[in-house]
Amino acid sequence: MSTNKLAVFLSAICLVFSIGCAGVVPPPEKKPTPIPKAEEKKQPEEISKERKSEEYVVFFASPSDTYESLSEKYYGDKNLSYIISEFNQNQSITQNKEIIVPLKSLNPGGLYPEGYLTIPILCYHQFGKTGSKDKMIVSEEMFDKQMVYLKENNYNVITLREFFDFVNYKRRPPKNSIVITIDDGWKNVKTIAASILKKYGFKATLFVYTDLIKPSKITLTWDDIKEMLNDGVIEVQSHTRFHTDLSKTKDNESETAYKQRIEQEIGESQKIIEQRLGIRPTLLAYPFGTFNDAAIEILKKYQYEGAFTVIKGGNPFFHNNFSLNRSMVFNSEKIEDFIKLLETFKKE
Repeated sequence: MSTNKLAVFLSAICLVFSIGCAGVVPPPEKKPTPIPKAEEKKQPEEISKERKSEEYVVFFASPSDTYESLSEKYYGDKNLSYIISEFNQNQSITQNKEIIVPLKSLNPGGLYPEGYLTIPILCYHQFGKTGSKDKMIVSEEMFDKQMVYLKENNYNVITLREFFDFVNYKRRPPKNSIVITIDDGWKNVKTIAASILKKYGFKATLFVYTDLIKPSKITLTWDDIKEMLNDGVIEVQSHTRFHTDLSKTKDNESETAYKQRIEQEIGESQKIIEQRLGIRPTLLAYPFGTFNDAAIEILKKYQYEGAFTVIKGGNPFFHNNFSLNRSMVFNSEKIEDFIKLLETFKKE
């Protein structure tokens, strides 16, 4: 091959290689996949904005919220906090926890598919420093044990005003509610029972028969009653004036005299209590727990709302207001006898 041809051949070879190299496309440069932005958290003030309907308020709790403060805010009464608490399964309130507040009374009669609420009313008479053969005198030690049992087992001691909201189908009380009442007006109510009630934060209703209240070593005075009222451990209602049986005539008593007597028992006791304490009784405990239609008629004449027997058992909301049950608490060394009186739910 001549020198000129060799030069041409080498030039052609170089051209082919240069074209081949130029045709190879380098892989595209990889860019990192962008990380998606996290959803921005709402600020507490945005979360807590309430949503409201005619029946409920829904919001997220702030650090300062308690069931008591919410009850005060929405119901105007911190003592109704159990309504909100029970509706939220009694769970603790924490910041940003969703809370639902019912604005209308829910299930005021305490009716459920499995049964209904019933409220026992306990009836005491006297208290003693030690045990007694008199079954009406409960020892100081046993009364304290009974109140401890109520406290430790989450019973709610409610007032008769709260009880009547229930029987009048206005508002359901807390579950496990009971009422404590004490009859007559003996001195040991002040010297023994009052301090124990105060220790556990309980309140009782004292049904007094007014002829018993006088200066004496064994009976209360009106000043004693005022002191307990001011201390917040009792409320006062009527047990008549002379504590006679309202359900029947006495021997040789005419029908007219009988009606005059029961009107005196009911009307005068109301007047005396109002004069002495500035409180007009609207509830009455029947002496001996007995009554009849004539007694109920006069009670209504004096605008009483209800009256109580000593028939053992609890009270559902549909019980008659003028024949309400109370369970007598007798002196006993066994706490089990007391526990039997505390049924707060009747299964169907």
